[in-house]
Amino acid sequence: MRTSNMFVRSLGTFVPDAVSIEQAVRDGLYPAEEVEQFQQIGAAVAGDVSAPEMARRAVQDAYDRWCESSPRDLDLLLYPSVWHQGPNGWQPQHYLQMHLFGGHVPAYEIRSGCVGMISSLQLAASYLQADPAHQTAMVVSADNHGTPLVDRWRMTPGAVIGDAACALLLGKDYGMAELLSVNATTIPEADAVNDGAYPLFPPDATIGRGLSFGDRHEEFRQRLLKKQGTGIHLKIQKTMMQQVEQTLDEAGIKLADITRVAFPHGRREDLDGQMSWLGIGVDQTTWDYGRRVGHCGAVDQFIAFEHLVATGGLVPGDHLLMVGFGSGTSVAAAAFRVLAPSPVTRPAAREGHSA
Repeated sequence: MRTSNMFVRSLGTFVPDAVSIEQAVRDGLYPAEEVEQFQQIGAAVAGDVSAPEMARRAVQDAYDRWCESSPRDLDLLLYPSVWHQGPNGWQPQHYLQMHLFGGHVPAYEIRSGCVGMISSLQLAASYLQADPAHQTAMVVSADNHGTPLVDRWRMTPGAVIGDAACALLLGKDYGMAELLSVNATTIPEADAVNDGAYPLFPPDATIGRGLSFGDRHEEFRQRLLKKQGTGIHLKIQKTMMQQVEQTLDEAGIKLADITRVAFPHGRREDLDGQMSWLGIGVDQTTWDYGRRVGHCGAVDQFIAFEHLVATGGLVPGDHLLMVGFGSGTSVAAAAFRVLAPSPVTRPAAREGHSA
C-alpha cells in the first residue's frame, strides 16, 4: 500500500537492561557450548514490569520527545501484542486509555503475531487516509515474556527472547521519517507452523502447557516431510520477496537505495538466508543490535529503528526497509525515508508560533 503524506512523528521505546549470555551461562540457563555457535549477546529482561506498563512508558517517551501535543489529541490507538498481557478477559489498550488517552479514542488490540507492529501500521495509515479529519494514530506494542510458560533462553534454538515496548506516532504532513509504503499478507498453508499438533481446545495457557518454538517448528517440519514435502518454506521465502518488491515499487525506490534492513531479531542462520535472497551484507542489517536485546515480539524492527536514529546509524536521506514474519504464517514489509535526526515539533512551533 502506497502511503502518501504519512509520517512517523515520534518513536518512543522502553527497553529494559539486558542480561548477558555469560550471566545466563553462569546461572545454568544457557548452554555454554552454544555461545560461540549462535553469537547471541544478551536479552532485555523487564522483571515484574507488566507489558501494559511498559507500553505506557513507551507512549510517554514518544510524547515527551514530541513536546507540542497531548495523548488526548489522538484519533486511533492500535495495540498489537504477542504474549499474554494481563488478567484473562482484560484488554491492555484500556490501561493506556485510563492512564494516558482518555475514553474517546477508538482503541483496539491486534493479534497478528510478530508482524503486529507492521500490519497495524498498515491499518493505521488506512484509517488516517480514509478521513481528512483524522490526523494522528498511535501503534504501540509491548511484551514481557518472563512467565512460567516461557524459557526465554531455550524457547527458540539459536535465539533468545527479550522484553521491550515501542510506540510509534503516525501523522500527516511532517515528522522524523516518512512512511513510503507498507504491506502485510498471510500464507494459509503455513497455518500449523506453531500449533505443535496440539488440539485447539482447551487453549494451551488454560492448562499450563509451555511454549517451545523449537519443538513446534520441528514437529511441523516432520509433518511436512511425511506429507507434501517442505515446499511451503520456499513459498514463505517467495512471498517475502514479493512483499519486498511490491513495497519498494510503491515507495518509488530500489533495493540499492536501502541503507538498512531491519529483520526480526533471531537466529543468525535465518538471517543469512534472508540476506542471501536480498543480496545484502550483515552490516546493512540490525543483527548486531538484535543479538544484544533478543527477539522482543512485534517491536524488533521498531526499537532497532529508534536505536539506529539515536546512534547515527540512519541519517536524513537514508532509507530503511523493514521485513517481518509472524506465525500463521504472516509476512510484512515497510519502507521509510529518514527526514530528521530526531523527532520534530509542529511546523507552526518551529516558526515561533503557538501550536
